[in-house]
Amino acid sequence: MQTEWMGKYRKMIATLYHSANHYSLTCKQAYLGDKVKFSPYEVQIMEHIMENGDNLSNMKSYADKLGLSPSTFSKYVKQLVSKGLIERYHIRGNKKDIILKVSALGAEEYDKYIDYITKSIFRPWFDYLDTLPDSEIEHMTTAISLWGNRRQDQFEDDDPTLLKIIE
Repeated sequence: MQTEWMGKYRKMIATLYHSANHYSLTCKQAYLGDKVKFSPYEVQIMEHIMENGDNLSNMKSYADKLGLSPSTFSKYVKQLVSKGLIERYHIRGNKKDIILKVSALGAEEYDKYIDYITKSIFRPWFDYLDTLPDSEIEHMTTAISLWGNRRQDQFEDDDPTLLKIIE
């Protein structure tokens, strides 16, 4: 069998693939929210802005920390601004950097979202994780981080040829 190289990790790898595939099916769909619908990607962005908004971080630093390309991050920011969930600012004397803040509507929608998501998704997961010692949680976090920090350029061909023949 070709997958023997995974050894005892086969079940874990299959679970990671399944989870990533499931998330990719739903992450861009705007099905969350009460007054305004938003996607899981948009929630992640709002959460990150709420956690780091006092740092006056610019959009590129947010994109980097979330593991999104700047263009993808910018696309979602535009959607969130158009929905009234976040607001864009400039620092006086600096028109280049855009500072993001969650709006009052965004905070209200987020509060409703966390009530729902905690009960339906995260509570059972947190209850399970509460049975583990902190050191195991740290090891799991590191393993997930190693998986998630793969970069596309690690898998790209070293051949600089721009055109390839179609056979």
